[in-house]
Amino acid sequence: MSESNSPSTSEPSRARGRGRGKSRGGLGKYLRARGRGRGGRPAEFHQRLVLEGEEVVDLDPDSEEAKELQKRYSRRQLGSNADRYVELEPELDSDGEEIREPEVDLSSFLARQRLSDVSETTVVAVPRVDDDDIDHELAHISSHRIPPPTSQKGRVQTIEWDAELEEMSREKAAADASRDLKARFRAKSEKLKVKPLFSRDIKQDDNYSEAPALPNDTPRKAPKVEMEEFLDDLLS
Repeated sequence: MSESNSPSTSEPSRARGRGRGKSRGGLGKYLRARGRGRGGRPAEFHQRLVLEGEEVVDLDPDSEEAKELQKRYSRRQLGSNADRYVELEPELDSDGEEIREPEVDLSSFLARQRLSDVSETTVVAVPRVDDDDIDHELAHISSHRIPPPTSQKGRVQTIEWDAELEEMSREKAAADASRDLKARFRAKSEKLKVKPLFSRDIKQDDNYSEAPALPNDTPRKAPKVEMEEFLDDLLS
């Protein structure tokens, strides 16, 4: 039992993930700390990153330079929120002048950037060929941005009324009148299709049947004769 447990205790213990399958709990942090792949540099915590061309200089913690760096980059001791906005007095050298950090020379970087920009935007000029068979009438049309047209705001233009404009005005008025008339008749016909006028009266007349004449001793006069007698009585 002791032999079987010995290899398990020698291996580093990993956090077991929840659920079935392969455990991946904390795998990213583990790989970053160990160094991903063969030859990978493990993560160095609590140390400043070193760029290319820089060297790590181990300073004596008791030296003045180390104390100055620690004082400059240490955490500020703030008693209240107002201490955040307190402007410290500039440090003075032995001559009483303000100590300023040396400026970084960026001329080489700007020169490289300028050269790269020029190489990217360089356009090879196409040699111009003079050919008599080419039509140059449309040479002014190009893909370049066309300048915006001049504004016509505030300019007064006069139009001379001639016979042609008069004829066009009459044709326009006649076309508008015919269009309105057609629209009016079309709307009227649609109303008639939707709601017929005489269908209800015709249906009621079909349902009624005329009653037979009542027996009467005096024969009934014709309607024309009755109308003539009525008019005679009215005029007299």
